[in-house]
This record gives sequence, structure tokens and C-alpha cells, in this order.
Amino acid sequence: MISFSASIAAYEAGLRAAFGRAVRERDLKDKHEKMRESAFLFLRATCWRWAEAAPELCPTLMEAPRAPSVGDAHAGNFGLWRDAEGRLAWGVNDYDEAARLPYALDLVRLCASILLADEEAGAAETADQALAGYRQGITAPSPFVLERDHLWLRDAFAATDHERADFWQELDDADEALVMPESLRPPLIAALPDMARIRVTARSAGAGSLGRPRYVASGLYRGGPVAAEIKGLMPSSWQTAREPGLAQRMARGQWRSPDPMLVYGAGHVLRRLAPNSRKLKFEKIRGKLRGRLIEAMAADLAAVHVADGQVRMAIEADLAERPAAWLADAAKRVAKWTHGEFASYAAASDGAD
Repeated sequence: MISFSASIAAYEAGLRAAFGRAVRERDLKDKHEKMRESAFLFLRATCWRWAEAAPELCPTLMEAPRAPSVGDAHAGNFGLWRDAEGRLAWGVNDYDEAARLPYALDLVRLCASILLADEEAGAAETADQALAGYRQGITAPSPFVLERDHLWLRDAFAATDHERADFWQELDDADEALVMPESLRPPLIAALPDMARIRVTARSAGAGSLGRPRYVASGLYRGGPVAAEIKGLMPSSWQTAREPGLAQRMARGQWRSPDPMLVYGAGHVLRRLAPNSRKLKFEKIRGKLRGRLIEAMAADLAAVHVADGQVRMAIEADLAERPAAWLADAAKRVAKWTHGEFASYAAASDGAD
């Protein structure tokens, strides 16, 4: 495996080759700052590194049955959206790194991210909770619609009145974007209803996608604000597992109640933007709710994986043959390795300052 310094240099060179002058250099600096804050943020910001490292860190898992996979699974990669019926739904909401991979890799990275987000989390308990949820999701896959069932998720993550007001105020306060790539403007504007005035602003958000061009169009429509976001899209880091159109098929799979405005286009991803169309902050969850959430996240990963019905029996057979501690051991190994790379990066960055 190449060194991390060489790895991040290659990744950022790829960004500049793909987007040219549209690369958000200031956001790349912010990305580096976030990577120095915590091992959890480091993992979130370095999704390409997982694709490089997984074969060496988890060699016994590379022959596991392949399924449509998130490729960048972690505890911050789940969120809320409105489905076509206007209902609030929850689950995986980012398929930027989608690829057909050994199913176990999504579980390992999810559990490793939890260990990094909470230093008091036990690997064995976390793995047991994830496997319990995953097995339930394999047996009875279903979307998480928060209209009658799963109301605890609504209570935990729906935006408060204060958060809603802050969300729209932040959009109002943003400076208009004077320049944006011509390829991104038409689909972004077309995502909104016909309005007298549409503001287009640049936006910085997340960790893994920082540096890519990202813009928001917003305005007032029939008495209230509306907004949509477009983001430049890179090919999946899992180069050898690329499958054209896979991200869109996964987002609208059999066991999804999808966001109709989440669209993976040619070189971009488009989505509705609203106070309740957002990712969750796992690190803020405490107590018994955390274990319940881990089970739900793993169950939703299972629902994503088995949208390809042919792979379900193969996954069940593979799980039955795995040793009892396989997931806990792999998650600890990945978390330890990630923490080591984070510590080395943070120390080298401090020295450079």
C-alpha cells in the first residue's frame, strides 16, 4: 500500500484533473483541518483510502459474496429525506462510492467508524448489535419510513424549529456564486419550480466530498422557501468494481422509499435541500438509543445489499460460516489502523505549521 502522503496527493490531483478551476481549494484546506480534528472525521474524509487499504486490512473478507454496496459506509452516512409521498424516511443517503463489493466491507467500516466516533464503544458489543440488525435486514428488508413506525428515529433526528430557522437563514446569508461550471447550472435550475428569482450560492458541507464543486439554488415558491443542491461527482474509488448507473439503481432499489429528487447524473449528483433532508450526527447519540441506532444502520445496509435478490442466500450462507468474532476483530483492526494514520497525519501537519 502506498504511503498516505502519496495517496492524498494522488487523490487531490485526480480532483483537479476532473474539475479543473472549479475545484474548491478553500474547501480542500478545510478538509485538511477536519482531518486533524479526530480519527472519526479523518475516516469520513478519506473514503478513497478505504478502497486502497481494505484488501490488506481484511484479506479474508475479499472473497465474500459481492453485493451492491455503499463503499463508504460509516456512522455519518445515514440521514433523512422526503419520499415521493411526502413522508419522512431515513437510511443510507449517499451512494457516491457505490460499487459491487464483498458485502462484509460495508459492515466492517460501519463498525470501525463507531469505534472511532466513541472511544468507549466496545468492539464486541458494537459488532453484535450490527450483526443483529444486519440479520434482521436480510430476513425482512424494508425501508425506514417514519410516518407510523420507527418514530423514535423521527424524534431523534427531525429538525427542531430553531434548526429549521437557522437552515434557511444560512442560505439567505450565503453570497451568490458569480461563476459555476456550465455543465452544473442547467440541471440545478431545472430541479426547482418556475420562480421569479433564483439565487445560486456555493456551499461547503460534509467531509469526504470537500473540494468538489457544490452549489445551491434557492428561492421563494408559493409562500415558502425551496432549495436544491448539485455536487460534482467523481468515479467511485473502487475503480475495478465500477458499474455504470449503479448508484442510481441502489438509491431507488427494491427496499428503498427513495427521495425522488436524488439524481445521479453524468458527473454530478442532485438532491433536494431542506432542514429535514440531512445526515445524522451519530456522535450526539447517547445511551440505549445508540445500540438501537447501530442495529437500524446495519439493517438498512442489509436492505441495500439484498436489493439484488440473487445475493441474499449467498450472504446468509457466508454469515453462517464466519467465526464468532470476525466482525469485531476486523473493525478493531481497521479502527486501529485508521487511528494510526490519523495520528501520523495530525503530527506531520502540526510540524508543518
